[in-house]
Amino acid sequence: MATLELIDLAKRFSKKVWGVRKMDLEVKEKEFIVLLGPSGCGKTTTMRMVAGLEEVTRGTILLDGKDITDIAPRERGVSMVFQNYAIWPHMTVFDNIAFPLKLKKLPGDEIKQRVQETADMVKIRDLLKRLPGQLSGGQQQRVALARALVVKPKLFLMDEPLSNLDAKLRVIMRTELKAIHQQTEATSIFVTHDQSEAMSMADRIVIMKDGEIIQIGTPDDVYFRSANMFVAGFIGTPPSNFFTVKCSLENGKISLIHSHFNLELNSEKFDELKKYNSKELVIAVRPEDLLVVSSDKAVFSEEVLVVEPQGSHQIVALNLNETIVKMVVSAEIKVKPGDNIGLDFNRKRLHFFDKETENRIHLKSEV
Repeated sequence: MATLELIDLAKRFSKKVWGVRKMDLEVKEKEFIVLLGPSGCGKTTTMRMVAGLEEVTRGTILLDGKDITDIAPRERGVSMVFQNYAIWPHMTVFDNIAFPLKLKKLPGDEIKQRVQETADMVKIRDLLKRLPGQLSGGQQQRVALARALVVKPKLFLMDEPLSNLDAKLRVIMRTELKAIHQQTEATSIFVTHDQSEAMSMADRIVIMKDGEIIQIGTPDDVYFRSANMFVAGFIGTPPSNFFTVKCSLENGKISLIHSHFNLELNSEKFDELKKYNSKELVIAVRPEDLLVVSSDKAVFSEEVLVVEPQGSHQIVALNLNETIVKMVVSAEIKVKPGDNIGLDFNRKRLHFFDKETENRIHLKSEV
């Protein structure tokens, strides 16, 4: 267990290509941090610098207050699980897990005990005599996890360890990974581009774009209080729907005018929008906050384009001005393509963004 601090960390691959432009991050003891972002945003490069596998261009890495920026990887007290597992095919499962302990020249009895304890933790005790070629992908991943955990690292790093698994096994393994984290209490950093993994596993999520941090927060923070339009559009399945509207203030009421609707808001609750009078701003609406209502209560109505059944719910798609708008609707509400449905917004869960800066407009009610 350890604390990690990244101070002005950067990696430059060439004169014009930056892997990471600037990383300032504090990871608390026992915390499970997820680095999340699209491909090429610098997630893996950051992790490799922490592990010592990538040379740092600028900045400092502190582990428990000790500068490890230029220390050899094996001396950092850090373990890493790679995307391709990187287990040795000619060694048994036992020998794969025991390998880092043998490098430390620990006594044979201690090695055996620690291997068996770790194998129990990741549920592969009965596989210790097998070779990796005799294992499924999920079992190989557990071997890689066990090998990283057996040395009891100060810091546990995982680089997209679930990406090679099928969809069902990924869901199972992310639950088990979280349970292992709670059991070991190891300070952990997990890299993924899958926001469902990030939301379900993280204590805090670090959202990255173009080599920089865009937002750091709990899953609730990034979902309900997205810092900007990029985060609002990246987090969530389906992602947020965006509507550009003109703000109008008349007789103390705020009206947000769109080609398909005129949304009136309580001026006291949305007082911060008054400064956008006669200007455009952007509303982001989560798919579950676009509501099917009766025609007499509707803010606007629209024809259903597509219905995607999901079992417990359905995703209903509409076409507004050549833009696809998606909503999550209960499976009990029966709609089909071609139906004209009445729609309203959950006003308590609307997100507002400045059109020019794309940054969040913070309301007093959010504080």
